[in-house]
Amino acid sequence: MGLGETASLLAAFLWALASLFYGKTQLSAFAMNFGKNLIASAVMLTHLRIESFLTGRPMFGVGVTECGWLAVSGFVGIVIGDTFYFRSLQILGPRRALMVSTTSPIFAALLSWAFLSESVGSMDLIGITLTLTGVSFVVADRRLNTEAPGLFPGSVSRGILFGLLGAICTGIGAITSKVVMGHTNPLEAALIRILASAVCTTALVATSGTLRKSISGLFQSAQLKYFVPAVLCGTWLGIWLSQVGYKYSSVAVALTLTHTTPLFVMPMIRIVYGIRITLLAVAGAAIAILGVYLTTVD
Repeated sequence: MGLGETASLLAAFLWALASLFYGKTQLSAFAMNFGKNLIASAVMLTHLRIESFLTGRPMFGVGVTECGWLAVSGFVGIVIGDTFYFRSLQILGPRRALMVSTTSPIFAALLSWAFLSESVGSMDLIGITLTLTGVSFVVADRRLNTEAPGLFPGSVSRGILFGLLGAICTGIGAITSKVVMGHTNPLEAALIRILASAVCTTALVATSGTLRKSISGLFQSAQLKYFVPAVLCGTWLGIWLSQVGYKYSSVAVALTLTHTTPLFVMPMIRIVYGIRITLLAVAGAAIAILGVYLTTVD
């Protein structure tokens, strides 16, 4: 595999690991999104400063247009999409939430067809059918109810709905991010997306009058022991590596590899929760990922 493919696969592994930590964090979905944007912005800014010092390149080199596209990508994909995903994760648990999130390339393909006049062929339709079939296998398995954290419960139907809404936003975020990746440093692109998201979430919390309460609740040791590893794995390294994947490989391959998270999360759940992984669950995940590939391949 090349650099882009390796980075995409590592991003999938890290997002699977982060989902376990996020599931144990006793914060609301929006509070988690607000906090991870703040922490990740500081970490990524430090990372970019070190990279700039070592390479001699300026920290920021994107133009106004590229910055605008990345800000839109961050708002839709991270502010809105991640909030929906976190809520789905709280209701469904890591495995089912990640399975629902694998539908985001489908929505990206359909949105490209609707707004960018890109064709949707027979192979795309087969891929969509396979993905939805694989997801339905896993989501319908009631034995997976034991994997839900139970901190902010809700109905399964609402968890699926939030997951699908998050997947739509993630697909939009991937498309808008890909528009400028040919001319942008992946780390800089990831930082701009996160910074834009941090500004948006902070403004929303401030206007609601709960900024001080949200920050004090976030920086408690009971929260940080799960939250910080989740942010470092999923937001800092995961988003950065996904941007590397978008830049150095085709968007089809990058999207497929970054959505292999269900395959990575299965052995993690077996180790952490001691839950036996059934053959049906493995088959459902494999079918869904095959469907993602068929939908996104050129």
